[in-house]
Amino acid sequence: MSMEMDDVFKYSRFDPTPKEAVTYYLPRLIAGSSLNGAEKVIHEFDIYSCEPKDLAYQYDPAPHAMDTGDRFFFTTCKRKNGSSNRSARVAGGGTWTGNKTQSIVHAGVKVGEVKSLSFKKEKACTGWVMEEYRCMLPQAVVADGEKVLCKIHLSSSSACAAARQESAAYLLRHRQEAAGLPVPEPETITVTTTAQVLKRPAPVAADDLSCSKKLRMAAPVQAIEEEYQDCPDWFAPPAPFSLPAEAAEDMDRFTCTVAELLGETGEQAENNIEQFTPPFPEPASDRETEEFDELEMLLADL
Repeated sequence: MSMEMDDVFKYSRFDPTPKEAVTYYLPRLIAGSSLNGAEKVIHEFDIYSCEPKDLAYQYDPAPHAMDTGDRFFFTTCKRKNGSSNRSARVAGGGTWTGNKTQSIVHAGVKVGEVKSLSFKKEKACTGWVMEEYRCMLPQAVVADGEKVLCKIHLSSSSACAAARQESAAYLLRHRQEAAGLPVPEPETITVTTTAQVLKRPAPVAADDLSCSKKLRMAAPVQAIEEEYQDCPDWFAPPAPFSLPAEAAEDMDRFTCTVAELLGETGEQAENNIEQFTPPFPEPASDRETEEFDELEMLLADL
C-alpha cells in the first residue's frame, strides 16, 4: 500500500537539521514551491507580533513533539528603524534575546546561519527558546527585513511548569471546541485557566468509606460461622476392586508348563522340546580320564 507524502509527517517527527533548514526548506518556502507535505507543519505567521504562549494556543505542535512543544514558523525578521544589521525582536510583553550565532557550511561554502534566542519578560527567562535559520540567497531579503525559518520550543533545561502549561494551551482550545463551548481569546488565557481544564478530576469517594477512622475501628467484626457437611457421594472413594472367580484361581498359579505356554498338546510339546534341545556331549569314560592323567604326568617330567 502506497503512502502519500502528505501523510508521512503524521507518523514521523519533523525535526530538520540546520543544513536541511537553510538548503532545502527555507529556499522552497521563499520560492513558494511544494514541500511534499511539510507545509502542514510549517506555519506562515508573524511570530514577533505576540508572545510564545499565544502561538502555543493558536498552533498545534509538530507531530510527536508534544512534550517539547516544537512549532515551526516561516516569518519575516524585521529590522530596527535606521539599522540594516539589527533586528527588532520585541514580541508582546517580552523580547527574543539572542544568545549565539553559528554559521552553516556546506561543501566548504557558508550557506546560512542559525541564531539561538530565548524569550525573556522583565529580564527573566520564561522557558521558551527559538532557533532562527537564515540563508544567503538574495531572494530572502525583502523591503522591511529578511525571510527566516524559526523553530520555537521549550527549553530542555529551564522550562518551568508555567511554560509547559502554556505549551499545552492548544488542548484547551480543542476541548472547548469539542464541547461546543465558546473559545476564549488568546489574551484572556492564563496559566491558571489552562491548568484547571487540563487537571484530572479528583476520584469520587465511595459511600462505604465516608465514615471516620474512629468509627471504622470501633465497628465490631461479625464472626462467620462455617458449616461443614459430609463429603458428597461423588467424592466417596471407589469400592475395592474384585476379580472374577476364574481369574482369581489363575492368579494363585505363578508357573506354567511348556505345553501350556505353547498352547499345544503334550505329545506335540515333547516333540518340539526334543527338536529344539541342543545335543550335550556325553561324559568321558574312566579309561579316557586315566590316559589324560598319565599324559599330564609325562609332560610335567619334561
